[in-house]
Amino acid sequence: MTEPGGPRDEAELDSTPIEIEFAPLLAQIGRIMTSSEDIDEVYDRFTEAVTSVIPADRLSIVVVDSDAWQHKARYYAGMDVPLATLDVWRPLGGQVIETVVQSQQPQIVDESNVAAVLEQSPRLQDGIAAGLRTWMDVPVILEQVVVAVMRFMSRTLNAYDARDQELAVLIAAQIAGAVANAQSIESLLATQAELARSNAELEQFAYVASHDLQEPLRMVASYVGLLERRYRGKLDEDADDFIEFAVDGARRMQALLNGLLDLSRVGTRGRELEATESDAALRDALINLEQAIADAGAEVSHEPLPAVLGDRMQLTQLFQNLVSNAVKFNTSGRPRVAVTATRAGALWEFAVADNGIGIDPAHFDRIFQVFQRLHTRDVYEGTGIGLSVCRKIVERHGGTIQPESAKGQGTTFRFTLRAVEAVSGAN
Repeated sequence: MTEPGGPRDEAELDSTPIEIEFAPLLAQIGRIMTSSEDIDEVYDRFTEAVTSVIPADRLSIVVVDSDAWQHKARYYAGMDVPLATLDVWRPLGGQVIETVVQSQQPQIVDESNVAAVLEQSPRLQDGIAAGLRTWMDVPVILEQVVVAVMRFMSRTLNAYDARDQELAVLIAAQIAGAVANAQSIESLLATQAELARSNAELEQFAYVASHDLQEPLRMVASYVGLLERRYRGKLDEDADDFIEFAVDGARRMQALLNGLLDLSRVGTRGRELEATESDAALRDALINLEQAIADAGAEVSHEPLPAVLGDRMQLTQLFQNLVSNAVKFNTSGRPRVAVTATRAGALWEFAVADNGIGIDPAHFDRIFQVFQRLHTRDVYEGTGIGLSVCRKIVERHGGTIQPESAKGQGTTFRFTLRAVEAVSGAN
């Protein structure tokens, strides 16, 4: 960084308007602020450019949240002093920069006013103890809101003057948009990371809860089943009904827990995605559904299907859930299901089409929610988890899934998976 306190260039003292004199520098700063997605690299280059004209022993960028009235030190360069830890939000109250944020005006702290400022913000003493003698705080304003403060610090007494302040204000205006955008991106990334962590914890909780509940439920189901076999017909009619209700409830609870396990395993027990023959995954699904297809008198057809990037076990479950629903939700007397695939750029778009009862488009979002059912259990059995599992599998594979349907006119579920050749080409 440039050593403060040296002799000023004569150009700094003439009467040329400052925005004209430093136009090349301001243009350079504008280019720097949009030169990279790495905000720390951007700030490093920005600091090098700025301190070439406004000397500083330390320069920091302090991000401000005016709504919550808090701030955090986002970046600093130069001498190390015991000031605020980076990226930790702190209240604005009682800080030197609070006056700058409130007034939206720059402020210079030097020997003329340091005593008064110390009364407002005792923490300034840390900087003094480290050898700092002059501070210049400049608000970075976007749409009449302070989004950050630039802090220039020097070990030289009275290092900054009105011209430095005027130039710093021009620089702040030049970087306002980029600083606000960077903060928005970092906030979004932090939110996404927190959401991913929360989802992982929920998945693990669902897995542990549903897994650990299996054993006591098996015991309940076992003894209720024993009661049914041993005492059916030996007690009164009400007792037989009560036992039947208990047996049915235990079976449905087991089905729900198994469904939750399936849902949680998509994210926590999935295998690494690799080149997978979707034909083989569909074949495995049809073997698992062989009895249900035969009982319904259903006809399932498919063309040769492509290789995709996938987890074969999960793709088998995806096909199994979709074909099972197509067979189940059908009143035609002869269920027909067709599975096809069409190339769509770097993806394959699969379609599972049926001649079933169809889905009202008003319910398209609802059908993918856990435990959401469009029909009562006495009409169609099920847990309301199957399509949630389908969507989670497709999304884990980097694709999307959506239905096309109208009530009474059959349904086609379309989903996308990445083509193996596209992934190999990208690598």
